Amino acid sequence: MRAARRALDIIELVAEARLLKHSDIAARLGIPKSTTTLILDTLVRSGYLRRDAFSRAYSLGSRILGIAGRYLSEADIVQISQPVLSRLVLDIDESCFLVQAEGDEVLVMWREVCRRRLTYMFSLGERASITDTAGGLAMLAMRGMAQWAPTLARCGVPAGAEADALLAHLREVADGAVAFRAPGRIPEVASLALPIVNAMGVPLAAVSVAVPAHRLDAPLRQRVEAALRTAQADIAGQARALGPQQPSA
Repeated sequence: MRAARRALDIIELVAEARLLKHSDIAARLGIPKSTTTLILDTLVRSGYLRRDAFSRAYSLGSRILGIAGRYLSEADIVQISQPVLSRLVLDIDESCFLVQAEGDEVLVMWREVCRRRLTYMFSLGERASITDTAGGLAMLAMRGMAQWAPTLARCGVPAGAEADALLAHLREVADGAVAFRAPGRIPEVASLALPIVNAMGVPLAAVSVAVPAHRLDAPLRQRVEAALRTAQADIAGQARALGPQQPSA
């Protein structure tokens, strides 16, 4: 714990000063130079700090900058999406969500609730399997076909008709169709969703709408899909520069 605390202190000190030499770090934190050397070497090897070959001073490394960039992207996509989801709820009078994928799960980043309550309502920060909601399927479809079947297997989707139907639907979503998930883990609630991608086609999030299954007739589904496409275009238009600039492998 002591070594971890010292490593964090060093990162915070370098972040504040932007550029510091070994002796300055040791002196400011009151850490023995030999201990400082060990911690600095570990942080450099891990990518949290970088050492300039000429000045021999330390600055923040690419790993820290990557973490900061991901945090800012998440904060920005939520801020961009909030007014769009508010308009979406007013337009269709159905509850709307912004979700992001984390591994084999989706995380609810924001929600706007309509006047009519659902049998179950996801809370902010709640997680679900990526295969259980339309938002998850929209994100999964953008990862690439090679990842689909392994993800379904890890999420417990049985091989056979159910997996085949989901794989066929993922192909449709990858080609631009609106993702759809019939009631499953969430009884009596169906969901529809579209992914939000940046200028490089990297998926940042998905915007989804949850509707009681008994009310989702063809006219309402068409209306929801049209409203989702408008919301997708509004958010994506403002989010072009956010997130990683290369698709993940």
